[in-house]
Amino acid sequence: MKYIITESKLEQIAIKYLNKIYGDLEEYKTEEYPHCIFFTKNKKVLMQYEYKGFYLTVDKTSIWNDLENTFSLQHRQIQNVIKLWVKQTYGFDINNVLYSHNYNGFKIKEIN
Repeated sequence: MKYIITESKLEQIAIKYLNKIYGDLEEYKTEEYPHCIFFTKNKKVLMQYEYKGFYLTVDKTSIWNDLENTFSLQHRQIQNVIKLWVKQTYGFDINNVLYSHNYNGFKIKEIN
């Protein structure tokens, strides 16, 4: 059986999913990267917010792939969901959302 869901409803469901899985991210700042806020879970960096340019880089292997695989979202849809989620959850305005494979295995102790 196939269901038709409006885009706004799909965004709401995806945001609830992100809150359930990633709603407990810890904010981490470092002197080495003074214009960035890192968001971590179990000491693994999952997102980096650059507040000078208002852009967010997310880990491709976790948040991005979860949205892509769970909800079959396209690139632009994923960006929009993440923008909404970060605004609602963390209060940051985002101009652009990027993804990176470089966070895979990147731990907080490595940026100290």
